[in-house]
Amino acid sequence: MSRTPGILSRWGKERDYLEDGRECGGRVVGGGSGGLSSGLRIGLVPAPLYALAPPPASSWATTSTITTMSPARSFRNSAISRLPPELLIEIFVSCSDDPSDELTPVVLGQVCRYWKEITYLSPRIWQHIYLYEHHLMSISHEQALWWMYKSTPLPFDVRVQVQTTDMILPLLSPLLSHMSRLQKCIITGAHQEEFDLTKYDFDRTRSCLVDELNVLVRGVSALGLNAESDSPDDRPYPTIFRVDDPSDGPPELSMHLSVYALPLMAVMKPIPIRSLCITEFSLDVTTDVVRMLNFLNCTPWLETLHFTGWPQEGEPIHPGHLRIACLPRLRVLLLRSTCSVRAILEHIDAPALEELYLEHTNVDFELRTDPYVAEQFPPEEGESDDEAHDFSQSPWSDHATGMGLRALLKRSRPPLQVLHMDYADMRTKDFRWCFERLERLREFRIVGSDMSDRVVGMLAPYRRRWLAFGLAHLKEADDPRGSWAVRLPSLTKLAIWHCQRVTGEALVQALQERVRFTDWAAEEGRGDTMESVAIVGCSEFLIEHGQELSQTLGDRLNIT
Repeated sequence: MSRTPGILSRWGKERDYLEDGRECGGRVVGGGSGGLSSGLRIGLVPAPLYALAPPPASSWATTSTITTMSPARSFRNSAISRLPPELLIEIFVSCSDDPSDELTPVVLGQVCRYWKEITYLSPRIWQHIYLYEHHLMSISHEQALWWMYKSTPLPFDVRVQVQTTDMILPLLSPLLSHMSRLQKCIITGAHQEEFDLTKYDFDRTRSCLVDELNVLVRGVSALGLNAESDSPDDRPYPTIFRVDDPSDGPPELSMHLSVYALPLMAVMKPIPIRSLCITEFSLDVTTDVVRMLNFLNCTPWLETLHFTGWPQEGEPIHPGHLRIACLPRLRVLLLRSTCSVRAILEHIDAPALEELYLEHTNVDFELRTDPYVAEQFPPEEGESDDEAHDFSQSPWSDHATGMGLRALLKRSRPPLQVLHMDYADMRTKDFRWCFERLERLREFRIVGSDMSDRVVGMLAPYRRRWLAFGLAHLKEADDPRGSWAVRLPSLTKLAIWHCQRVTGEALVQALQERVRFTDWAAEEGRGDTMESVAIVGCSEFLIEHGQELSQTLGDRLNIT
């Protein structure tokens, strides 16, 4: 065979290494002395992947080795052996273009060592990734990773065929970290969609182009049992990929998936998304906290998490079933309309959390104590009843929210700066415990709370207690104000909306004392003071209370 010298100079983007023979399904494919020293035995698929991990740099052959390659001696007399490598590459690319679950590049490479070397030469042969639900998920993941590696540095496209929409995200999960080279994504089967990424000017310096992932958990309605109600026009998310084109930046890509349940951790690769929104579709769906926490462990780069459920209890959670979701970059957390606040907050590790929003978590029915809580010994600090015995319309959810927030603060010690509690309440003892530990909190908003005057009084300055020789006593300083302090010392914005149990007198006294103290501290450069106070819809806060408080706060007070 007449070999063409300098093949790599004309095919500059082709791979410049060979691989030695490996064991595949009990037999050795190929041979030679310039490749890997050990084989990889895979017997899980009919056409085995003889290579599912990138070969080490030490196994790469030199350019001179590749340019002098030739077919085996017994193969040299055949007509196809006289084809130059360039033409064989074109033929193999054409074969790989057709959708197939036969792993075409691998099959071609198993014919002989010469063909195996040819398939290893060209990234073009590996530019089309075809993933099928009926394959083992682990094999599909390894196939996607190997194809992306072999196609480097060229762009690639992917075609996914699924029988249920639940498998779309697991199949795509290994590709989300390499979207800078992704050109087109085609989904067939239970969902039909073709998305061409080349039509948009995405920031290709990012490895993951997806800015936000929205998952709608629909339960049995996602299985498509009712053909009429599950027609494409009636689906909550008719398209998975959506592009928002802001005027002041590059296009923003989001994914919207409608599933029966959140994917299991076992079928997922870590996905580098920064924003995640999980929504339960209807009362037919009960919150599976165990499954959700496992799924969150697949999103270690998450910065924003929104979860919206329904005010109903899920299945009992037994000891040992919950695992901590480690979210080291999470900055914003919102939990809305769920009875699982405690289980979620107790099992999230978010040391960078800055904003926490709890919305519509109050319920007026008794919540079950999950076995994982009931069997704790000794009980967690604060588990006992509230010693203040203040009235509450939602004592059971108050207890759960307070214990969940305690656990989050103790585990993560986050630099929390914003806390909004919208129809989400706690016990008096929980407010005190949290107020004494939220030293960086700058904004606190509470809506529809049954908190009493005792909680409002915690905003006023208090005398510090010092310990000496095991006894507590008051330590007087030269400046009487030196022995005083305030809880939430960084607080600058306060909003109290529709809190009907709080009296106007308590609000006026606590806020006047606090503002006078913090104004003095701010003038001395020793702390922050209030910038805005809003008191809205509190029936016991009358006009005369507002007039009295405005004498201290001035235009910083907002009353409606």
